[in-house]
Amino acid sequence: MSLSLRALRNLAVSAIAASGIVFAANPSLPELGSSTSRILSVTQEQAIGDEYILGIRRYLPLVHDPLAVDYINHLGFKLVEQNPDAQDRRFYFFIIQDPTLNAFALPGGYIGTHSGLISAADSESELAAVLGHEIAHVTQRHLARRMERMQQLSFPALASFIGGILVASQNPEAGIGMMATANAGLQQAIINHTRENEKEADRIGILAMSRAGFDPAAVAGFFEKMQQATRYLRQPPEFLRTHPVNQTRISDARARARSMPEPANVDSLEFQLIKTRLSVNEDKKANSHYKELQALYQDNQLNDELQHYRLAMLSLKVQNNALAIDILKQLYFQRQRNLIYLVSLAEAYLAANQPAKGLPFLESELKTTPTSYPLIMTYAKLLMADEQPQKARVLLLEHAYEDAQEPQMFKLLSEAQSLSGHLNEVHESQGQYLYATGDLQGALAQFEIALGRSTEDPYATTRIRAKIDQINQILRQRRNRH
Repeated sequence: MSLSLRALRNLAVSAIAASGIVFAANPSLPELGSSTSRILSVTQEQAIGDEYILGIRRYLPLVHDPLAVDYINHLGFKLVEQNPDAQDRRFYFFIIQDPTLNAFALPGGYIGTHSGLISAADSESELAAVLGHEIAHVTQRHLARRMERMQQLSFPALASFIGGILVASQNPEAGIGMMATANAGLQQAIINHTRENEKEADRIGILAMSRAGFDPAAVAGFFEKMQQATRYLRQPPEFLRTHPVNQTRISDARARARSMPEPANVDSLEFQLIKTRLSVNEDKKANSHYKELQALYQDNQLNDELQHYRLAMLSLKVQNNALAIDILKQLYFQRQRNLIYLVSLAEAYLAANQPAKGLPFLESELKTTPTSYPLIMTYAKLLMADEQPQKARVLLLEHAYEDAQEPQMFKLLSEAQSLSGHLNEVHESQGQYLYATGDLQGALAQFEIALGRSTEDPYATTRIRAKIDQINQILRQRRNRH
């Protein structure tokens, strides 16, 4: 009996989430520069993370909403800036479309958060508490330190899971078998964890979020709230299984928070708006919720700003684009520098097939913030819908290689190149997209086609050859590893 892609995804989620726990460590173990580095170097750690993210992007349902991607990275880097051990490390934050409560750290600074955890957080400080904790797992090199203490999760064991992802793309049953074997080792590590393994990440995470202006009391509050909300469940949520919490740990976090200064930040509107976008996207009763809020709106009983935004997003979902435009125009004119309202209004014009009406709003803001990922992506989409693909192509070419962490920009660039008649450029952009999303064979094929095509870019051939060499090296290493 063949196994479905959903089964593969479920096992991948389980194994990847389990890997997040591996990064906890006893604070008495050696710091950076000790014998730890002889077991797993920073370079090896980054290489493992780089391979994991390719599998995640290929098989797991990531949130591609430019506003949500931009928000989670801005929040993450606020905390990174306040962690003194993070300055020489790479970080990238992403969201998985999954209603469960979970977050995890991967080697190489990749921090994943489930959309369900964001929806469950009542404040930005609660979300910052989770991210700060995961960042600390990375900066303290808990994976390498754990491997020094226990050899059960060696580089080959981690590579086995990655190999399972690759095999599964051709043979799901064989691939899932390999991943299950690797997952058994990961699950054993979870069982063997103690509360001391999490203490260091708690301490560093609380300090970083306090320095960033968030409320450190949110750490204890969030864990306590999750415990209470799930105490009658047969199994706790993934986050509590991989980050075991007891009353002593909650009390320690609360005592540490009391020693911190009063928080400078109030809960941000941006957090609540992103939370609304994610929840509407997952809303299985969108039609009934839309009707409820629309009735209140018609009776002038919808006074809350967030309720207005929720109604606008629900209106888009049920294709009442005119109502969405009316509400979003009101919200935007009240807060004209609010990026979320601006991009949402442009999305509404796009949905209504009126891209030209949204372009002036975006053009004005791009003059102030020309590198904004949500603005660039949304403006390019409107330009293409307004039959200006060449202008979209030029814009995207300026930024795609600077922000190579976002594969969606390469995907959009290939569309703009195709629509504008630059067909010779399409293959490289598609190759970049396929590479970043884990399809190395597909990327290799596109890059090899691109080599035989002429473009206006004098550096294209050198760049393409380098990518082909890089992919071939990765594929050779994978073959040798297995």
